Amino acid sequence: MNHKYRINPDWKRLASRIVMPNHRVLVFGASDAGKSTFCRYLIDYACAASLKVAFVDADVGQSQIGPPTTIGMKLFEPKPNVADPHLPFGGPENGTTNQVNSGTESELTADTKQDRNDQLCHKADALYFVGVLSPQRNLLPILTGTRLMVDTGLNAGADFTVIDTTGYVHDGAAVALKQQKIDLIRPHHLVCIGRSKDLERIVGCYSDLDFLTIHYLLPHRLVRTKSGEARKRNRKMKFEAYFADSELQTVPIEEIRGARTAFFNGRIANQKELETLTRLAEEEIIYAEWGHRSVSLIARRNLPQSATKNLKNYLSLSFVVAETPAYIEQRLVGMVNKEGETLAIGIIENMDFHNRNLNVRCEPGIASKIKVLQFGGYRFIEKQ
Repeated sequence: MNHKYRINPDWKRLASRIVMPNHRVLVFGASDAGKSTFCRYLIDYACAASLKVAFVDADVGQSQIGPPTTIGMKLFEPKPNVADPHLPFGGPENGTTNQVNSGTESELTADTKQDRNDQLCHKADALYFVGVLSPQRNLLPILTGTRLMVDTGLNAGADFTVIDTTGYVHDGAAVALKQQKIDLIRPHHLVCIGRSKDLERIVGCYSDLDFLTIHYLLPHRLVRTKSGEARKRNRKMKFEAYFADSELQTVPIEEIRGARTAFFNGRIANQKELETLTRLAEEEIIYAEWGHRSVSLIARRNLPQSATKNLKNYLSLSFVVAETPAYIEQRLVGMVNKEGETLAIGIIENMDFHNRNLNVRCEPGIASKIKVLQFGGYRFIEKQ
């Protein structure tokens, strides 16, 4: 389990300046710059300094804490009065005296199969379900989830917070996302790995502000560019590890609400109403819900635009949402309890339309605690 990593020579010098109680460090950089390895080093360094660390992993595509599509938060607590401190990520290979023992593998060896015990060791203490693998076109849930996970760590008594981010830095939306993240989190230190024009365009406006100190680091000296296939394999491995102990559970749709979806919030149509909708649409409607001047329905096959227009006109509706069973099947969902906490993510295998149940693959014992299912944009397909 001792998956050690290499560090750049200037990392220790910077860590000695920024690792201190009640500070937050936000790490930026393009993909394959060594961001995640640097975050591991900061966490190990802080634990060696007897600080309780909150690690917020906002890299939804290549997550270290929690499964892909989520923002995870993990607390790491130092073990007091131990001459050889336990370090969550094992410490570097370069012989520094303040890092030893246990951890997870470096992103620089991402093609190496990760130990199952490491996955369990770094299981998230809290999750926010974003539901996609990229921040693009999903800026609001990324911002919301990052802020909530930072707050969760602070409320749990963290002395020091490290926030990892995606490598999305190259366009106007990325600039807006990163700047809004700075404004929301108000970090004490911003570490930019790689002094590219993209990063300077993001952080330049903060260079003279008192609340934030900006630091620049060179990309990791041993960094390797990971191919799209390698990233895909890594995600597949992490999903498989996350769902390894899952089981199929039944969720009655009358007992839950739907978020980020048009379904599971309205009055369920009865059989007579389904027959009327089928006649008007000229296609079998197997499930429907009524809202305020709206209907959300599931048809056997895709409805043509003329059918939805006919439904709107005949029933004087403002909105018609029409889907097929494929919309439900293999959909990744966030599973939220009555306190509003994301307990887990699950996969909707299918929907039993007759008995009004969802069959969801998830962690044992979770389904009975769920009040809201948050729909993500990712459909879990085994061959991917």
